Amino acid sequence: MEIVKSNIYKQLKRNNLIVWLVVASSGLVSIFAIWTVQQVSADAERYIYTISSDEKLLPLEQIEKKEVVEIYRKSHVKLFLEHFYAYDQWSYKDRIEKALWLIDEDGKDLFNFYRQDGHFNRMVQTTSSQSITKIQPRFDSEGNFEVSAIIQINKTNQETAKEYLLTARGKLHKTRENYPLNPYGYVITNYKEINKKLLKNE
Repeated sequence: MEIVKSNIYKQLKRNNLIVWLVVASSGLVSIFAIWTVQQVSADAERYIYTISSDEKLLPLEQIEKKEVVEIYRKSHVKLFLEHFYAYDQWSYKDRIEKALWLIDEDGKDLFNFYRQDGHFNRMVQTTSSQSITKIQPRFDSEGNFEVSAIIQINKTNQETAKEYLLTARGKLHKTRENYPLNPYGYVITNYKEINKKLLKNE
């Protein structure tokens, strides 16, 4: 009978030890799970997922929000300039229309100025095309920007294009994204061409 009692006590001690090990392991797992959730939450606050500048999906690539905001602001200004200043006699209406989705009434006013000045008529009459390169926007902390770019006007009967250095300024305001009309969710206000300097003669 003493042997049986001794075995029962040993069994109870072993079971008690197993219970404590299970409780301790469960506690460690719970602590680790809580820490993991907190880390994921912290990363979600700091990072977002996005696509590359060439519109290719980057699986699991994380970019800080400040960097994304800077990329989006620059991309919005570049997209506007590419639509508003790069076209030919067949595409200018369509491209100007796309540009006007990215800017307030200042864009329409500038378009009307060019139209009344005969810019588009001259382009049609001379079978010209216009391109824009080296777009370099710079921002301050309040969303104001100044941008410089090279505009090239090509005519079919000229060997070299006329090049102009465009300098303009404006301000960005956040708005709702509207893909594909306004993919970056900004609108340009107070847009003005400061200067358009001829760099190279025919």
